[in-house]
Amino acid sequence: MHYKELIAAHRVYYRRERRAKNYDRYIKEQKKWEKWNNPDIPIDEIEKLFHFIRSWDQWSQGDAEIFQGIYKEIFPLIEKLRNERIENADFNREDLKITVRDIFEKVAYCTPMGRLGRYESTDASKILHTILPHFFVMWDDAIKDALVNGKNDGETYAFEFLPMMQQELIEAIETCRTERNLDREEAIKYIREQTGYQTLAKLLDEYNYAKYTLRYPLTS
Repeated sequence: MHYKELIAAHRVYYRRERRAKNYDRYIKEQKKWEKWNNPDIPIDEIEKLFHFIRSWDQWSQGDAEIFQGIYKEIFPLIEKLRNERIENADFNREDLKITVRDIFEKVAYCTPMGRLGRYESTDASKILHTILPHFFVMWDDAIKDALVNGKNDGETYAFEFLPMMQQELIEAIETCRTERNLDREEAIKYIREQTGYQTLAKLLDEYNYAKYTLRYPLTS
């Protein structure tokens, strides 16, 4: 994609999606980031997260106590990804994709019935994005249908979707770098300055949401 499409999508997203600011409220005001830096998260922190999730998905079956145990279990894997960014991650590394897949599968079953319950694929992407917002990209059913033939599992997310998102982002950064005569880091900085300093992973979600969920025609 062209970088101007990424910027345009951000503006469309905030203009047309009434729930857009729920994300900013949770990420910037409500979440206590330091409490997520250890495996034992207080229930009240998880409840804030699930309140945000349910502001988008009122039928979410995520359970705070179940997730508390899951987070403790996946915390070592989260730590392995702590410094990853979607624009720089090496998706040629099989171990990276396997780690993402395994984390996703655990979180998608954070319901009272576990693997017998509803598979929370969209919610898993949102939860993981809030934990590592520079790396995980959110998706929904419309985005899955458009980009990965409706597949919703962790394998698809890790081995197909995230690498695809990275390639889209690399194109956007390159068009910005070339047209504005910037180096790569300057191009990234420029794009983020034009979009309220959202992470690049969040901007990819906004682009997909505007294009595939809202079906808004984006032009550069």
